[in-house]
Amino acid sequence: MANDDPAAGEHPGPVARGIDVAGQIETHGIDYIPQADRHSHPRNLAWAMFGPQFGFGNMVFGSLPIAFGLSWWSSVAAIVVGVLLGSAIFAGVCIQAHRTGTNNAVSSGAFFGVTGRYLGSAISLFIGLGFFALLIWTSGQTIIAVFDRAFSTGTSNTALTIAMIVVGVISCALAIYGHATLVATFRFIAIFSFATSILGVAFIASHFHAVHGGNYLLGSFWPTWFFSFVLAASLPISWGPFIGDYGRYIPERESELSTAAAGFIGIVAGCLISELIGAFATAAFKDPSTPFALGFPQRVPLVIAVFLMLGPGGLANIESAAMSVYNCALDVHALLWRISRAQLTTGMSVIGVVLAWLTLVHYNEINSIEAFVTIMLVTCTPWMVIMTIGHLMRRGRYYTLDLQAFAIPGKRGVYWFWNGFNWRAFVAWGAATGLGLLFSVQSLFTGPLSSHINGVDISFLVSAGVGGVLYWALAVLFPERGVVPGEPGGEEALGMAEPATVAA
Repeated sequence: MANDDPAAGEHPGPVARGIDVAGQIETHGIDYIPQADRHSHPRNLAWAMFGPQFGFGNMVFGSLPIAFGLSWWSSVAAIVVGVLLGSAIFAGVCIQAHRTGTNNAVSSGAFFGVTGRYLGSAISLFIGLGFFALLIWTSGQTIIAVFDRAFSTGTSNTALTIAMIVVGVISCALAIYGHATLVATFRFIAIFSFATSILGVAFIASHFHAVHGGNYLLGSFWPTWFFSFVLAASLPISWGPFIGDYGRYIPERESELSTAAAGFIGIVAGCLISELIGAFATAAFKDPSTPFALGFPQRVPLVIAVFLMLGPGGLANIESAAMSVYNCALDVHALLWRISRAQLTTGMSVIGVVLAWLTLVHYNEINSIEAFVTIMLVTCTPWMVIMTIGHLMRRGRYYTLDLQAFAIPGKRGVYWFWNGFNWRAFVAWGAATGLGLLFSVQSLFTGPLSSHINGVDISFLVSAGVGGVLYWALAVLFPERGVVPGEPGGEEALGMAEPATVAA
């Protein structure tokens, strides 16, 4: 294998040594992480994906099947199948970052082109801001509900807004400190929030009843079940574009199997337990349509409600919100790489708070969550599948310096393709997204092809399958010359003036 730090001494920008210590502000952004700074381990991926799931903002995804009219066992089936499938798709994008030394948006340049990486940044920005808004909103709801029980402070929109701003500020501060500080808090928050959630479940267990369902949100069983399955799958899939933010600190010597397994185990365990807690608690509500972040704390004794506010309603949500805005800022950094990560984090936090207030407080557009999830899955899933297939076809080998070509004046590199875009990946992604939307069923619009399958939403399954198969076929029929180090047709064959360093 060649030099661990590509271009070291030749182009110091992309491989500069940086600070990544708990309690200090991380200085790395989307630049290449030198091997000397790779101090993480695959097990940290498991903790990173397990810990933040025990927040009310994530438990909501498990509460919705009960609220939609499914029975208890139908809800459990939708959650289990959805989480397993979503986690399998997620595991496919756990294997790039420790090979490329950067996050997934920049890594996607190997498949979509150096300029085409903007697509990954846009998808990540959409997901990050959406989840940040959802998380600070549910935290705000929990805080005002518990404070009202204890001090009769009321649950007005003004109180909710203040609570959301406080949560947003704390999340922003944690995100600015960055990777090492976030990793250092994973275990404590995971254990505390998990234990508190189980304690809350124990106190409402006597109210639980295996609901029989029947008043289906979408009129009949299968459309409602599939919609619940899609929501369950969306939680693990939503973390896919961001796993590279943590994987980039794992040494290159670690195997792909260990990183994929660690990510899969962490996301399955976290999402499955979290969503099942959400479903169980909702089945114990007097009215299953009660917003989860309000209903759970109201159903338990006040002292337990305080613990729920501190744990899953507070710390876990804050951790997830901090990760969302941290991830979001890193991906925007791939666009605005001359601005510091800390500045971008602050800006993204402000935008996220305003977005949450406008959509969920001022206009009360709760249905926007449904549309957000559908659009997220249809656009994000084929992007992830294309990256996974591309990585496997190239056997995990990259020209790591060329991924950073946008930061090196005058450099294009092997991933320039056609004017910075790989048309194969974009044709596959565009066709997959377009066809997926034709099968979608959500509040903004209903795809014309959904009527042929009785209103069942299979949009993200269609987009995932079409995107993967089409990209593979195009890459076989029209080979991507020179993109695999060590094979004929490298940079020299492409007429590049500057050979890149190979990362095996």
